[in-house]
Amino acid sequence: MTACEKCWGDAYAQTRSKGGSQVAAYRRLVDDRADHPCTPEEQAGQFWDAARQADIRELEETAP
Repeated sequence: MTACEKCWGDAYAQTRSKGGSQVAAYRRLVDDRADHPCTPEEQAGQFWDAARQADIRELEETAP
């Protein structure tokens, strides 16, 4: 599984406003959102390929 870009960004925002560790904030957010996880598109963030409806980090590389 790849990291959730939304949670990572939210963790960054929390640490900018409250201080602390971004990693700790990220883990808290992922745990808090376990029952209602982010959508695949939110999880992929900038890595979302709308045409393929997939996270490009999870697509297999194909040789030319």
